[in-house]
Amino acid sequence: MNAVIDRFRRNGLRVLALLVLGPLGGCDDPEPALNRGDRLWADAAYTDALAEYRLAAVQGGRDESTQLRVAHAYARIDQLDRAREAYQRLLARAPEYTDQAIHDYLALARRAVARGDRYALVGAVEAALSLRPDLPIPDLAPALARYYAETGENARALEFYQRALATAPPDSVPVILHQIGLILASQGNCHAAIGYFSAVLQRVPARSERAAEARWRSGNCAFELGRQARQTGEITAALEHFEAVIEFGVPENLQDQAWFERGEILFALGRFDEALESYRRVLDLTGTRGGLLAERARRRIDQVRFGT
Repeated sequence: MNAVIDRFRRNGLRVLALLVLGPLGGCDDPEPALNRGDRLWADAAYTDALAEYRLAAVQGGRDESTQLRVAHAYARIDQLDRAREAYQRLLARAPEYTDQAIHDYLALARRAVARGDRYALVGAVEAALSLRPDLPIPDLAPALARYYAETGENARALEFYQRALATAPPDSVPVILHQIGLILASQGNCHAAIGYFSAVLQRVPARSERAAEARWRSGNCAFELGRQARQTGEITAALEHFEAVIEFGVPENLQDQAWFERGEILFALGRFDEALESYRRVLDLTGTRGGLLAERARRRIDQVRFGT
């Protein structure tokens, strides 16, 4: 009886071994996973190829070529986070693949632009720049700059607008200059902003819509600079800024105020004839609507004419 039991036990172990090992042997494919992946890749079946490359890695293919295939495949199917993780592991061992990683990130970014995915664009370019900060990206910089400007990250937006400006074709330069001016003005840096708006005016037709907006922005900035200069006692600078507002002729709603401020400075400097001209221009601009500013201008005119 014991001999029979032993025989059944031995037979049972053999059956168990067949059940466990049989399927593995039966599904054994003479073609390595890496080769299957390459064949699928050649057929543009990128997701299936990735699965084979990952299988090859699990089966012991930890060599750099297998890891490169995995990272490259993740990038090709636009899985940026996975691609970045895979490349980080690979580059820690083999930094010579840095150029390939950058190439994949930029290709992913350009596909993101084509489908209007700004978040993928930003992530992919930032991944590339983390590997090479001075990387030239002339075709992607404007889109990145606009993204950062719209999200309120002005410093980053300025960086990418400057990058775009360095390689932009001539017909794109005024747009970029204008955008830089807008950001600087929003930051309160009107001195620098006016320089960019002036550069726009030198590059576009005088009667164009772009020129009209650049003049308006310049006039608005000049008025703000004039007020700041008066507050700090820089009378000569203030006079120049208010006269610039008058020369630009815009914003229209600030012209009477600019003439009045000009008059006040000239009055303080003892240049009464010129001050009188300014106060009269205030009355011309305010017309029948009058108001406090017009009343102040009339009182100044009386002071100049009659010493009252």
